Amino acid sequence: MNERKHSALRGQISVIVVAMVAVATILVVETGIAEAADDDIHWTAHARWGVEYDDNPHRLESEDGENAIGSGDSLLRYLLGGDIVSDVGDSGQVSATLQHGGTVFRQETDANAVLTEVSGAGLWRPGKQFSLQLRADVKDRSESGDHRRDYTRGSLALRGGRSIGPVQLRADGGWRFLAYKPSPPSSHRGPFVGAGARWLVRNDLALDASWTHSWRDYTMTAWEVRDDQFVSIGEPRADDHDLWRVVARYQRHINASLRYQYAKNRSNSHGQQMARHGVEASVTVPVMWDVFLSARGEIQRTRYEDPVLFDDVMLLDEDHRNTLVAAVNRQIAGPWDLEFRYSLFTQEFGVGGEYRRQTVALAIRAYFDEGE
Repeated sequence: MNERKHSALRGQISVIVVAMVAVATILVVETGIAEAADDDIHWTAHARWGVEYDDNPHRLESEDGENAIGSGDSLLRYLLGGDIVSDVGDSGQVSATLQHGGTVFRQETDANAVLTEVSGAGLWRPGKQFSLQLRADVKDRSESGDHRRDYTRGSLALRGGRSIGPVQLRADGGWRFLAYKPSPPSSHRGPFVGAGARWLVRNDLALDASWTHSWRDYTMTAWEVRDDQFVSIGEPRADDHDLWRVVARYQRHINASLRYQYAKNRSNSHGQQMARHGVEASVTVPVMWDVFLSARGEIQRTRYEDPVLFDDVMLLDEDHRNTLVAAVNRQIAGPWDLEFRYSLFTQEFGVGGEYRRQTVALAIRAYFDEGE
């Protein structure tokens, strides 16, 4: 019992420390901006308001109930945000970003949610070929109802980079945490390391490859199965998570990207060993009358080595669903544009249970840019 209390306390301390560092980083950013000349400051702001219909507001699977799929509702969705970047001296730069959004349903008010994210970064370039960046961020999601997807997550990272001709190399490391509000023992924290490279093949084509390894320490105990029953092994759960990504981006008359990623999770707790493959493609093309069409599709396949999936933290967002999004966008006046969007989410391959969610949205957006 004492060990669990100590683990929970360490988890709370991790959240507080990263949050404090994020605030400190943003204060440093604000100080740098305050000391910079007006000509060195660049800021942007954006806003989005829209009406939407969601046929699965609570994002339930069919096995959760007869009306889990098809009990739709209309809603209002908004998003406000902005960022500011300022040069500091001849080789420094500071930046800060703030975003806040939410949903307000007409009837399914338990699905109302707000999402807030704040980040700050400081960049130093000791030479034309080298760079060093310190970054901190915190993100919080809260629902008004059952809180099944409520979380706070954050990170503190240091990244070093070097340019060699058309190739940019990078290496980073830091600390991450996820505080899962409905089930604190399912929260995790721990260090991570990563490396990557970006190759500018041509002015309109770039390739990027990256790898990240995370150590995740949980406050919950690890489990094993004995005689068809879950039994504690007397140790906290500990996971090792690897993520590999390869991305190709093309930008000329059209904007297009293609991404493949592979995730591998190893754990000392039953039900948490998994491997996930994912492929994503997106494209944006101009058509006529200042109208742009865009589409994004993603398919995923997950294989769990154990027959029981004991942890649903992996399903906090739509990140691990098969996805299809199509949108039509047109500028109407100045910084304002109008967008119609259709989204479809289905269950990833390799996972039991049926899932489907569709949304149709009409929104007006504004984007303001004031820079050098």
